[in-house]
Amino acid sequence: MALPPLARIRLRLQAPLGTPIVSGTLFGQVCWAIRVAEGEAALEAWLAAQGEAPTIFSDAFPEGLLPRPLLAPPPPRLPQGQADADAAAARARRPWIRATEFAALRLRLDPVFLADKLVDAPWDADATSVRLGHGRVDPLTGRAGAADGFADEADWSFQVAPLRDVYVRSAETPARLATLVGSVGADGYGRHASWGRGRFVVETVEPVPELDGADGPRWLSLSHGTIDAAMREPRYRLATHAGRLGAAASGVGLRPWKHALLLAAPGATFAAAGEGPFGALLAGVHPGDPRVRHDARHVAIRYAEVAHP
Repeated sequence: MALPPLARIRLRLQAPLGTPIVSGTLFGQVCWAIRVAEGEAALEAWLAAQGEAPTIFSDAFPEGLLPRPLLAPPPPRLPQGQADADAAAARARRPWIRATEFAALRLRLDPVFLADKLVDAPWDADATSVRLGHGRVDPLTGRAGAADGFADEADWSFQVAPLRDVYVRSAETPARLATLVGSVGADGYGRHASWGRGRFVVETVEPVPELDGADGPRWLSLSHGTIDAAMREPRYRLATHAGRLGAAASGVGLRPWKHALLLAAPGATFAAAGEGPFGALLAGVHPGDPRVRHDARHVAIRYAEVAHP
């Protein structure tokens, strides 16, 4: 099956995020948006059509950046001073590469020189992460007491860098994608949407042919997804996903907690003979309702590595 072309949805955050924008959660909230706007039958039909007409999302990344691809380890370098070695190691740990750099180099990615192309996030994570302690109200006096040890953490980086890029392969039109994803942002994405968190608007939906194409024997994943049998020689880092259903689930009597999943994080790389989709649209992820799904498919783009002896 030929996958739909790659497109980029550019979001403008208007509020802090209580939940990071990750691929499977965004897919789930789009499902709820379809159910609310068009009815449960429309959602069931949309999910049933995912095999022939898929819609697969990436995580949201800082504007113009992609996750660092996991390449084969480079050959050992000559001994160097401790300061130089520490600086080189710090560069190699930077989490992002500019999409323009990746597009220019994607058919000759060299692990030796990749570190010099990596960049940090355009904000200070420590400075933009805010933890709020939970207080307790005494039921006898009605007065607030001390914090109970629990805290919620929110990402306020939208104040310094509000734009995020979500990549998508979808049979839907750009206008419909803008409507579906925009409705998620209007209602609020993720935890504490009722507090005003997770609000965003869709600025553009446009193709990105410079990142797409049929060349290159390996693929870079931009999503949280499973590793399936078609993904050969994978390199990945694992991430635990402890998902919850959205607030809308309480209206139909479902418990919010889903089974925890172990997924490969964005930046995973692999070889594959086919075009995908790779990963799986998982069933059986909720103990109370077998219809609940979790999208663990990958938005993936081709690349080639420079081989070193």
